[in-house]
Amino acid sequence: MTETEQTSPQPAIVQAFMRAKPTEQHRLLGWSRELTAIRLSDRTMGQKLAAMLALTRERQATWPLLKLIGRAMRILVWDARSWKMRLGAGSLLGVLLIQGSSAAALVPLGAGIALPLWLLVGVGGLLAGVAADLIGTGRR
Repeated sequence: MTETEQTSPQPAIVQAFMRAKPTEQHRLLGWSRELTAIRLSDRTMGQKLAAMLALTRERQATWPLLKLIGRAMRILVWDARSWKMRLGAGSLLGVLLIQGSSAAALVPLGAGIALPLWLLVGVGGLLAGVAADLIGTGRR
């Protein structure tokens, strides 16, 4: 991802919507317009809720909405992050999947502190990325 994409002025949900298929975009736009009309109507709160649920079921907007939210989360959590953060998150997730909830005991000054291995390796991966960046730029 380029620097301009990382600092995009558009919110992640808008970026995710722009990446959706045109059919999903039309379905979600129509659904949201009708949802707004229901919200602004003079119905009681219970009637509005029932109408919104019926509209969502009728328009089959649940799956496209979940995919849109998933894309937006990916943009926020992964795409908009630097390679250092990706390295840390990847190592954290990898060790969490492999080791589970195993812990390593650290014994500073005689008091034992158990830390999960995935936390230690994740922070270590992030530290390795930061160190590589500093070495690459020649800074200390």
